[in-house]
Amino acid sequence: MGLESQLGDNIFTTTIDKFVNWGRKNSLWPMPFGTACCAIEMMATSRFGAEAIRFSPRQSDLLIVSGRISIKMMPVLKKIYDQMPDPKWVISMGACASTGGVFDTYTLVQGVDGFIPVDIYLPGCPPRPEDLIDAVLQIQRIVEQESISPKRQSGAIAS
Repeated sequence: MGLESQLGDNIFTTTIDKFVNWGRKNSLWPMPFGTACCAIEMMATSRFGAEAIRFSPRQSDLLIVSGRISIKMMPVLKKIYDQMPDPKWVISMGACASTGGVFDTYTLVQGVDGFIPVDIYLPGCPPRPEDLIDAVLQIQRIVEQESISPKRQSGAIAS
């Protein structure tokens, strides 16, 4: 006679990691930081209705950087990233945000990953809105694999 048969259908068992990650992956709040043509494609993603964009970094946990980022804009982007609560994830959308694209000039950042950590690189010039949705799904898979335990996050636990 197991515990499940005594409790009926009102109780389910799981681990804390799986429960917390289930909540996090299904409640991602994107913070857009868009410039240039990639931002237009990012705005076109709203037609699918699967996302709720927040324009407050203190309420968001997913930063979507799209378009060209200038050297003068980078401190603003870094400040927005720092204001987001942990855990947080970043999507670099488009060739310009990821590598500088065709604009190899002294005024533009040649990839935001030199300043903030990036979880997903989304290639394209500009990428399609469907690609952004696929990147959000990839972020959800990353969130699903994370742990809230500091020991497991550092990889210190042996099997």
